[in-house]
Amino acid sequence: MLKNEIPELCLYFDLEWVPDAAGARRLFDLPPETTELEAMQALWEHSTQYDAEKNPRPFLKYMFSRVVSIAFLARRLVFRDSGRTIEFRLGSFPELPTEIGDVSEAEIIEKFLTSVGRRKPQLVGFNSVESDLQVLIQRGMINEISAESFNKRPDKPWEGYDYFDGRNSEGHLDILKRFSFDRSMQPKLDEFAKFCGFPGKIDVHGDQVTDLWLAGDITSIVEYNQTDVLNTYLVWLRMVYFCGKLSEEAYFEELEGFRNFLEAEIEKPEKAFLQIFLDKWPV
Repeated sequence: MLKNEIPELCLYFDLEWVPDAAGARRLFDLPPETTELEAMQALWEHSTQYDAEKNPRPFLKYMFSRVVSIAFLARRLVFRDSGRTIEFRLGSFPELPTEIGDVSEAEIIEKFLTSVGRRKPQLVGFNSVESDLQVLIQRGMINEISAESFNKRPDKPWEGYDYFDGRNSEGHLDILKRFSFDRSMQPKLDEFAKFCGFPGKIDVHGDQVTDLWLAGDITSIVEYNQTDVLNTYLVWLRMVYFCGKLSEEAYFEELEGFRNFLEAEIEKPEKAFLQIFLDKWPV
């Protein structure tokens, strides 16, 4: 299932997006007084999947979707006098605490891609080949972003990570692609995480993100986004254990270390929401 050993630096990531009202105003030449919701409605009705009764908010093409949050969890293997240690860092663009006025799509995409290009982690996502990566590329171009280091591809697969070559490089590891080959049988992250005994989604689901955005509740969106990367990491950890990349002892040690990390994060006021995640994750 996995060719290589676990890299020293892994970055689990996830995006949240909403219909791009500003883009809709340009696309349909809407009058200046058009509200954000009215502009979004024009995009929904533009979709061939639109049905006023059965599907009033169809899934939109990625180019029509404005990125409002990028969450990530970094996992780094370090060696100290005490021995082998795993360090974690949970973050997002925009950072918590935040307000809706803090969200610049160009800025958060540029910050993320610049960081990835500089640090060269293994990117790990869930259905990220068919969704998150495409969104980053299309919306990065729309926002006139230059991400040279992220886009740089090695001449040979063994000379560095290639985030665009899933066949020869594990630079971008889409978990879903590793254990689900039939599209009709693909599990959702929430479902798979809960079947594994992990918390899954808590109070928010993906179809609520647009309404949270319209209500100005960017904090709930970012918290939800960060929760998704926690589940992504835990499903990844179960997968690498299944593949034999971690011994039983190392696997359970890492689970305990990750729980300790979350308990320390909860002490930060902006991360108090993680308490619910831990409460739903029995020891």
